[in-house]
Amino acid sequence: MKARIFLLFALLLLIDTPAFAQTRISTPQITATPKPTATSTPSKPNKTVPISKFAEDLEALDKSLTAIAFTLAKAVIAVLSILVLYRLLLLIAYRSSQLIIDNFSNYSGADEELDKVLPGLSQLAREMLVQEMKDVRQRMKEHIKSAGPETYRSRDQLPLPQATPEQRLADLVASLSEFTPDQIDPIVHLLKVIFPPFGTKVTSILQSQGKEHSRLGITFEITNIEGRLSSKLYTIWEFDAQNDSSTQVLKDRYRKLLKSATRWLALELCRREMLTVIPWTYFGDRRNRYQGQVHNFFGALNQASAQTHGSFFGELAIEDLQHAIVLYPNWYQPYENLADIYSFKEGLYWRREAILQYDKALERCQDESVKRRIRVGKAITGLVKIDDLAQDKKNEIDNLVQEAKQEIEKVLTGWDETSELNHRFLYNLACWYAIAHRQNAGVEAALLKARRYLIYALARDGERIFWDWADQDPELQGICEGITELKFHLLKKFNEVPQLSTLTQKDFAKSIEEVLKTAKWL
Repeated sequence: MKARIFLLFALLLLIDTPAFAQTRISTPQITATPKPTATSTPSKPNKTVPISKFAEDLEALDKSLTAIAFTLAKAVIAVLSILVLYRLLLLIAYRSSQLIIDNFSNYSGADEELDKVLPGLSQLAREMLVQEMKDVRQRMKEHIKSAGPETYRSRDQLPLPQATPEQRLADLVASLSEFTPDQIDPIVHLLKVIFPPFGTKVTSILQSQGKEHSRLGITFEITNIEGRLSSKLYTIWEFDAQNDSSTQVLKDRYRKLLKSATRWLALELCRREMLTVIPWTYFGDRRNRYQGQVHNFFGALNQASAQTHGSFFGELAIEDLQHAIVLYPNWYQPYENLADIYSFKEGLYWRREAILQYDKALERCQDESVKRRIRVGKAITGLVKIDDLAQDKKNEIDNLVQEAKQEIEKVLTGWDETSELNHRFLYNLACWYAIAHRQNAGVEAALLKARRYLIYALARDGERIFWDWADQDPELQGICEGITELKFHLLKKFNEVPQLSTLTQKDFAKSIEEVLKTAKWL
């Protein structure tokens, strides 16, 4: 196009310029004798520029401009290619686990008015899930810190729940396939296979039972996006069903149920997260041992959730611990945790089962300090309420109580209470004496010992795990009067002696005695 413009401009100039022509004039020829010394004179050069020469110059100029344009275009394409490649590598390298939470679907059979609140209910579920997952992950970090990083694996980042999956990498690959040659298209599409999105997708459904919606439920279907874990389907039902079926009440009941549902979902998502990051070098017994430890940990978390989020968490805890035993049968911890759960159940059958599990834990445990803790748990289980059992079992009950006292005697033999740093063991010991005091089991100074061991436990509890739970624990009923005042004075003592939780023997005993006298707790 540039050459055509230049050529047209040149033609216009030639048309407007006057033309001059040279004609030959014939002259008579004069014959002369050439002189030997004569030389010929050169003719003058032609100053008129031919049209062909101008056209050649224009063509050369056009080729130069074209070459420059192509060079610039190649440079731009090279820069853009580098940027696209950098962007592609960035998206691949920094891919993060996704957590896709679909909006609720209404299959409850309720009025269509309930459909209008589904978006708000879905968003509320995501917000509650974030809080629950933060709590669970904090407990995971604390447990991993105490057990050692070589025991468990976990991702550092917490994926935020979102309604739609991340599509930036897929969109970029799709855009590249439109501009790349046909020979390269298979390689571009292969990127989707080599680097697929990973994470978890959760489908949520509202359920109900009965014509009047006597019982509501929320179903979660959990699917692993890359297919590394099998899908799981579970429904959380109301544990205190109501009969009012009005739309307003249904909305409130579903919102109330969300607390338990999001707790279960948070526990399950964190469990799956720990199972997906098992190192590939773990196989055989080592892999089973790792999975058993994970199930044991979440069994304990489920049991802790049963008291505040619904009794069905206790059944989930039993399933987890039984699975842990199958995977890691030589480890004492799941037997002890399972025995703790059985000991909370009413009836002589469950007390027997708990004692059997404690015995299995003692057989597998090699640490004497841990054995003392297990024996205390077994002794607590042996203090069975006589009123809850048939009279024909009285002899067996008496035997259980006597065995419980013998276990405590074994624990206290050669043991220095002022040097004990295990706050959980001290707390369990306080519970045993509190139960013995409440049931008049014939234990001398049971109330005083229960209170002393409880304050020992609180003083050793650096993470303050039992501080809020102690006055709510049913096993400590009857001994916690004035515990709020006691905790206040204990905190003042911590300000005076920051290292109180690690002191031993006389130094520890002296500080605790001062707190007990000030609080007037003994």
